Amino acid sequence: MRRLLVFACLGAALSGCHTLIPLGDPPDRPRATALWSQGQAALRDGRTAEAIGYYEQSLVADPDFTRNYLSLAAVYLDAGEDEQACPYLAQYLEAEPDRPVVRLQYAELLRRLHHLTDARQNFEECVIDAQEKSEALSRNLVHCHSQLMEIAAEQEDDYGEHLHRGIGLYWLAFERSRVAETDGKLTVEGLLCKAAAELTAARMEKPDEARPCWYLSQVWRQLAQQQPARRWLRAADQAAPFTYLTPAEKRGLQVACLERDTAARLK
Repeated sequence: MRRLLVFACLGAALSGCHTLIPLGDPPDRPRATALWSQGQAALRDGRTAEAIGYYEQSLVADPDFTRNYLSLAAVYLDAGEDEQACPYLAQYLEAEPDRPVVRLQYAELLRRLHHLTDARQNFEECVIDAQEKSEALSRNLVHCHSQLMEIAAEQEDDYGEHLHRGIGLYWLAFERSRVAETDGKLTVEGLLCKAAAELTAARMEKPDEARPCWYLSQVWRQLAQQQPARRWLRAADQAAPFTYLTPAEKRGLQVACLERDTAARLK
């Protein structure tokens, strides 16, 4: 698994990176690129120490050649030195924030190192990114919410534990609905009912939060129970101005309220 993560990091680096505007002396990008390529070759040959040296020299030649941060992180991850890798991934994401695959790996690394608050923040960023895709990445969402649920449990956050278990079950039901066979596992309806129970428990922990209400409205809508769906949609709409929702959740809530109001006017 660690080796797969390392090569995923390197693959993201090879796909191309933006650069920052240089300050001070002009960077020597051709030399930096050549040194980085030598580092890649050394790493493929198992010459880890040489690879690190080339990446560090590349950074000296051009401090804004950000793929070096990712490559250095990959080297240390491959060596099992997670603490050494962590700051390099942080530096890379600071320069290249729109790298969801790397952010997910960074969140998992923080989780392994028990940096729970930072891990939670990065998993939440991964949730936002997955929701912004043209097609819902339900498998990524299930994974992220599962991690957020476990972090909440470790931090003795009952609200977060119920919330993320409920949202995770909702997305698992979505994923299961795309597969004809259930293989003896819980049906889509069963998963949605369990999601409703967890989200209701989250709502009881924090009655003023919009997020449990929004997902309860979606769960009951999927279960074709229009009355509770409308009730939870109204509760989400009332709480939304004062509590946290992701950008996609806010848009979804606005669209659902608009559809509700339009249907009411047409009656």
